[in-house]
Amino acid sequence: MNISSETTRNENELSGPKVTVLTRDTEFRGTVGFTGELQLNGRLEGEILSEDGTLVIGDTALVKADIRAKKVVVRGRVFGNILARERLELVGSARVFGDVQTGALAIEQGAVFVGKSESLQSDKVERPETDSFFKLLTSAGSEAAPARPLKGPEPAKPLPPIGGKPVEKGSPS
Repeated sequence: MNISSETTRNENELSGPKVTVLTRDTEFRGTVGFTGELQLNGRLEGEILSEDGTLVIGDTALVKADIRAKKVVVRGRVFGNILARERLELVGSARVFGDVQTGALAIEQGAVFVGKSESLQSDKVERPETDSFFKLLTSAGSEAAPARPLKGPEPAKPLPPIGGKPVEKGSPS
């Protein structure tokens, strides 16, 4: 019986996406490349690269690496920069210390992110004109009464008379 490469390829495609799991007992140093999905629960120092893959950094993971992938989900700790072309999710237990670039960023309550973020969608979004942002307030303010400089509290004004009689200073009421 002869099985063609096309039949084998179709069977592999039907079996679903390839998932690789690295348990909490694993430690790596260097560059890791993958396709499909990589679930990392151990320790890794170096670089993680994937053109089309999804990286899931588990609760027990400690990663000191620069990461480039299509989609990244962080539940553990990451010390390094992340480029997630499609989406980056920081789940409640996540701790990320580094700069991120992504198409979409989701930060769940409880997650910690220390760094700067940059959207990969920024070239597709029209930036608003901020120079004229306060023109309405500025023009309304100039037409109204001129602003007085703040000098502290204004002096107290005398109270109106009680019962129609003016109250003089120093006289008994």
